[in-house]
Amino acid sequence: MLNKKRLVPLVTVAAMLGVTATSAIAESVNFSDKTVRIIVPFGEGGGSDTYARTLQVYLSKYLPGKPNVVVENVPGGGSIKGANAFQKADPDGLTAIVASTSTFTSSIFGGNKVKFDLTSWEPVVLSPQGSALFVSSVTGVAGKDPVTATKVLAGNSQTFGIKSPTGSELRALAAFNLLGVNDIKPILGLNAGARRQTMIRGETTLGVEPFSGYSSKVEPYVKSGELVLLGTMGFVDSDGNVGRDPGMPNVITVPEIYEAFHGKAPSGPLWQAYLNFLNMSVMTSKSLNLPAGTPPEIIAAWKGAIDATLQDPDFLKVSDKVLGPYPQIFGEEAKRAIRGALDMDERQREWLFGWIEERMGVPIGN
Repeated sequence: MLNKKRLVPLVTVAAMLGVTATSAIAESVNFSDKTVRIIVPFGEGGGSDTYARTLQVYLSKYLPGKPNVVVENVPGGGSIKGANAFQKADPDGLTAIVASTSTFTSSIFGGNKVKFDLTSWEPVVLSPQGSALFVSSVTGVAGKDPVTATKVLAGNSQTFGIKSPTGSELRALAAFNLLGVNDIKPILGLNAGARRQTMIRGETTLGVEPFSGYSSKVEPYVKSGELVLLGTMGFVDSDGNVGRDPGMPNVITVPEIYEAFHGKAPSGPLWQAYLNFLNMSVMTSKSLNLPAGTPPEIIAAWKGAIDATLQDPDFLKVSDKVLGPYPQIFGEEAKRAIRGALDMDERQREWLFGWIEERMGVPIGN
């Protein structure tokens, strides 16, 4: 059952992390009569754009000096164009960027087009979003427990819709492969809406959605019996352990299914890839970042503005749609999640690219 609680706990989390404790440091910062840009490296109307435009109003209210805050859409190359432009921004607090899972996948798979370094940016806040794995009822797993359902899936051929060979849906492929579901035919070129429809019609059998998409667009079909919820990707806690998804705390996770299936914890290069995907798709689903080299007092001013936003009564009325029931992540914990998404040695990188090429049936280069 989904956790439909309001977002009030985020206020407590922000306070516990000491975001407001930096207010004294930020007192020297004043953006009065300035214009602050939030770069969205995608077109208008998507999730990142909605995230930025929701925060825009409150940042204008709570940043020191109440500056004019504008959202600038710079689409192109799966966020590469906008991220490349942001990498050159002055660290004066007047430019920020919203990054998403696609920004992370582009940084890994974008080749020589990538001129940005996510690990050099200063994260103001990370906004996680859980991922749910589900299957079509034509697989015959309806009514079965997740471990038994996984055995059924592993014993038959499956199909899986994905937008591109390096799309963010790779997280689901890693999850199903980790569980021993290896005979999967990818159907390329399907966006989220098309993927859902092909599953409802039984034309594809495996799927994944972020919490927001699952709760609004998939769960009704789970209730009607046309789709079956299998589990979640999990959630990385403050100690770095993978636990239950806060948005779906009663739903089993992929690592739990694996341990029940194999009697031991997962390990190896596929598990490492799973952890990379978990961090980039769940823990860093959306984030607000400042340029490399931004002074501590400016970072503190931005964090203070986010802290105030999370406590604003008007924001709390719309926060469920933007942030869901997830704790916001700051400081060193945010940087650790970013490293967890991107850190891999050359051997792991070569394995990952080889695994994608094998599973997708197309060369991607490295």
